Amino acid sequence: MSFILNQIYRYTAFVAIGCLLFSASICLAAEARFDDPATWADPTFWKSLRQSDKLTGWEFRDGEISLVRPGATGSILSEPVPSDFELSFEWKIAEKVNSGVKYRVRKHGAPYWNSAYKGSGHWGFEYQIYDGKPSTDALHATGAIYDLAAADSDRFVNPPGEWNVAKIVANGSTVEHYLNGSLVSSILAEGPEWERTIALSKFAGFDDFGQSSIKSQIMLTDHGGHVSYRKFQFVALTPKSQAPLVRTGPFLADGMRNCWADQNSISIWTRTTQFPEMNSTGQKFQSLSTKQAKVLEETKDAAEYLSDQLPSGASLGDMIGACPGAAGEVRLIYFPQKRFKAKKEMTRWKKTTAAQDFTAQWHLEGLSPGTRYVAVLEVRKPGSQATTAILRGSFETAPAQNERTNLTFCMTTCHDFIRSDNGLQGHKIYPAMEEINPSFLVHAGDIEYYDKPEPWALTKELMRFKWGRIFALPDNRSFYTSHTTYFLKDDHDTLKNDCWPGQQYGSVTFEEGVRLFNEEQFPSRTPRYQTVQWGEDLQVWFLEGRDFRSPNTMADGPEKTILGAEQKAWLFQTLDASTASFKLVFSPTPIVGPDRSGKKDNHANTIFAHEGEQLRQKFSSVDGVIVLCGDRHWQYASVDTETGLWEFGCGPGSEKHQLGWKKGDERASHQFLRVAGGFLSGHLESKGKKSTLKLHHRTVTGEVMSTFDFPQ
Repeated sequence: MSFILNQIYRYTAFVAIGCLLFSASICLAAEARFDDPATWADPTFWKSLRQSDKLTGWEFRDGEISLVRPGATGSILSEPVPSDFELSFEWKIAEKVNSGVKYRVRKHGAPYWNSAYKGSGHWGFEYQIYDGKPSTDALHATGAIYDLAAADSDRFVNPPGEWNVAKIVANGSTVEHYLNGSLVSSILAEGPEWERTIALSKFAGFDDFGQSSIKSQIMLTDHGGHVSYRKFQFVALTPKSQAPLVRTGPFLADGMRNCWADQNSISIWTRTTQFPEMNSTGQKFQSLSTKQAKVLEETKDAAEYLSDQLPSGASLGDMIGACPGAAGEVRLIYFPQKRFKAKKEMTRWKKTTAAQDFTAQWHLEGLSPGTRYVAVLEVRKPGSQATTAILRGSFETAPAQNERTNLTFCMTTCHDFIRSDNGLQGHKIYPAMEEINPSFLVHAGDIEYYDKPEPWALTKELMRFKWGRIFALPDNRSFYTSHTTYFLKDDHDTLKNDCWPGQQYGSVTFEEGVRLFNEEQFPSRTPRYQTVQWGEDLQVWFLEGRDFRSPNTMADGPEKTILGAEQKAWLFQTLDASTASFKLVFSPTPIVGPDRSGKKDNHANTIFAHEGEQLRQKFSSVDGVIVLCGDRHWQYASVDTETGLWEFGCGPGSEKHQLGWKKGDERASHQFLRVAGGFLSGHLESKGKKSTLKLHHRTVTGEVMSTFDFPQ
């Protein structure tokens, strides 16, 4: 038996070696075929981009390839060729013609600047050929690496009708264009400068655009004018070995986020970090129970607040999720997404410092209504001229107040790093909401919990640690980087449970907690409440529920308040003035409920009964008002039995975070109850003279669990 097996193994090895040699010979033959200029002049080497077998628009004669009937066939693609090569050829064009040769061409999705683009397309580097005007942008002049690297202004180009000689060298990340014997443009397709170039170009969003790979194609473009080619000479290159790119910070591991968007303005936030990602392999904090944490807090020793929660010999940067900041300089570049050739607005460089936890903010004005903008962040070391990291995101402004439009929004609440439900990837709701692609998201507060373990954030340093950690979760960071958002704050991300002015948690006062949220960790605004009309049919209000409140211990009555007199007067006045069909009031805490009897910081219970009744009466007297609230760890839809006011609780943003209400405990006001994690979505449709609003409770993966239609 062993003899037979040995023979089988020997035969198998012989066949395998033979196959490898045969495959290698085929590859060598194929590459040798590319070296033959006759191959490139053979029509069977090319196919139409439109998948047609006929190349009627192109003529192959006497070794030349000519576009003689522009538009008849469209651009043509070669057979797959090696991506590392030297390719020389001669070309000539007619007057005022725009054309080019593309290479490292492969399929990519729809371009970000054309949402109407159907399916995928073929994209790659382009050797620009253009009989342009004297004022032609150097990025689009003959010899340029189209839209990426400008052509040398001293280049020599023969006039239309005469032959020119071009050469393309693509070797690893090095790309060069030659024209009539001279190097006229080049680019290095890796590193921060390359990432910045791509982020500001029409090729943003294409994965691995222009990178060397096993297979790619050459394209002769049909841009609507006569062009001819001849004497193609292709030489495959052995990919040059390149040392891995060593990156040094600062980076942007917390992404960017925004708030306060209206028709013409928005505020943008970012933070410069020491590393490109959080510490995903760090150590765990010492586990302290609620009772142990209370004992620790009572020591009044800020040094112990940290040391007692760290493993022996560890620093805060050693811990799981750590995302330490780093000093840097950062600036913002932005422009309308569908107008990639529009002027790029660029802010001045801002320095980030430890005093503000290395954060930076910008308030942008003069924006256009109903427009999606590209936002590109660029960071460098203090005093340096070299970019160290690039981040590309986007945001959307509200449509004009008289515009009837369709839109979708989402709402969430109650996040916590230790209760994220997709491990170190983040929260499951974010990929689910990406599928919905809302015009805006409202995060109704309790974005992180200072007064929950691992660590108990009894110092400002630990509070900042928690913010850096939760927004460095990849799915969370990705969503906030590319969507318009409104952030409300609640008790756990201000200081502690049911907190009010004058209190303290560990070494942090209520006032310091407010400043940390309002001015440092989120886009700032004064006052911190807002109303925005998202088109003719929808107006939204965002309430501030911590800054103006009375102590819980104060006797209930006309003077006891959560909203404060000034905010409440503004709220009532703007509601009365609104002509929108749907008026959505986003509140960090319930106004209708029902709520748990032990909660003492919202309008749905008796402790703020006077103001709660005042709000319910007012809201129900204004047509189209619906309350949407956070705070509660279950999903519900309720109708106030006295006033008929509707309220929707979006539920916690994690399936590990549902608690506080018994399943099946439905009260008279409940129209829907689900004790589980998920989020809320709203879908406005304006058709003819009517507009409708659908509200859905969803699971963390986006499955619809309820549907409510308005008007009813």
